[in-house]
Amino acid sequence: MSVHVVMMLIPSMFINLVNFYDLSASSLGLIFSISSFCFGLGSLPMSLLYNKYGPRTLLVFSQIGIFVSALLASNCQSVESFAIFNIFLGLFASIHHPVSLTLISEVFDKNISKANAFHGIFGSLGVSTGPLLCYYATTNFDWQFSFFIIAIFNLLIAPITYFVIPKSKVRASINTLDFKIGNQLKMLKIFFLISLIVGIVFTIFNTFIPSVFKVAIGEQSNLFVSGILICGIFGQILSGFFGDKFNRMKLLSFVLMILCPLFIATYFLSNFSLVAVSVLLAIFMYAIQPLINSIIKDITTAKIRSVVFGINFFLMFGVSGLVAALGGLIADLYSFQLIFPIFSILFPLGIFLLYLLYKNKKVIEA
Repeated sequence: MSVHVVMMLIPSMFINLVNFYDLSASSLGLIFSISSFCFGLGSLPMSLLYNKYGPRTLLVFSQIGIFVSALLASNCQSVESFAIFNIFLGLFASIHHPVSLTLISEVFDKNISKANAFHGIFGSLGVSTGPLLCYYATTNFDWQFSFFIIAIFNLLIAPITYFVIPKSKVRASINTLDFKIGNQLKMLKIFFLISLIVGIVFTIFNTFIPSVFKVAIGEQSNLFVSGILICGIFGQILSGFFGDKFNRMKLLSFVLMILCPLFIATYFLSNFSLVAVSVLLAIFMYAIQPLINSIIKDITTAKIRSVVFGINFFLMFGVSGLVAALGGLIADLYSFQLIFPIFSILFPLGIFLLYLLYKNKKVIEA
C-alpha cells in the first residue's frame, strides 16, 4: 500500500510542484520520468536476489530505504536535491512488486487471480490515498508534509514485516537455460512487449489524471481523484473473480478494448461526464494488474518467476515511466487532456500481442 502512495505523490501535486520550483510541466515530467524509471530499475537486481535472500530481508530493506529517502525529500528546498532523493525513493520502492508477487505465486495456486486481486486492492487503496494525503498536506501544511508522513509510515511497518514474513531457505541459482524450455522464450518476448504497452498507458493515467482534474475543477481536484481511484478496487475484485474462471489473456484483451475509447473520451468531456468516464477508467485500469500478474504464473516455471516479475515491473514502471516527460511536453504545447487520446493508439497493439501470446500458449498445451 505504501509503495502505491509513493507512486502518486508527484502526480497528485504536479501543478503545486511546478509552481514551487518554478518549472515547466515538461521539466517536472522529466524528473518524474527518471524517478519512475528507477521505480522499475530496482526490480531487476532484487528479482535475482530473491532466491538468495528471500522476501523478508528484501522487503524490510525496501521499507527502511523508503523511510530515509522520503524523509530527506521532505526537507528539499532545491529542485536538484528533490530529484536526487526521488530517484532513491523510486529505487527502494521498486523492490516491493517483484518480491511480493513472487511470494504470492508461491503461496497460492488455484486461486492465483483472487490472491493477486486481494494484493491489488491494497494497491488501489494506496493509489487513492496518495491524492488524499497530498490534499491534506497542501491544505493544512505544505507539500513536504506528504513525504514526511510516508516516511514515518514505512518506519512503523518495517518491524511488522520482519516478524510477519518467515525466513525462507536459500534456493538454487537461475541459469539462462531455464528460460529456453519449450516455447517459453518466445512467449516471454511477446509478454514483455505487452508489459511495456500496459505500463505506458498506466503511467499516463496515474501521472496525468490528477492534473486533468486540477485544470477542470481546481483546488478540490485531489478529493475527486482520490474518490475516482478508489473505484479501482472494483476492477481488482472483478478481474480476480473472472480471472480464475475464464482465460486471462482473453479477459485482458477485453479490458484493453474497453479502455481505448475511454482514453479518447477524456479529451471531449468535462464536469460530471469527465468524472463518470474517469471512474470507468479507474475500474478497468486496475483490472489489468491481477490479470497480468496471473498470466506470468501461466507462462513461467517457478524457478524463473521472480526474474520475470522483475523484468515485467522494470518495463511497466521503469521504461514506461519515461513517457511522463513526453506527456509533460504535450501538456506544455497543448493540454493535459490531449495526452490521453494520443496514447490510446497503443491499446489495439496490445490486443494483437495478446492474441499472439494466446496462440503460442496453445502450442504448448496441444
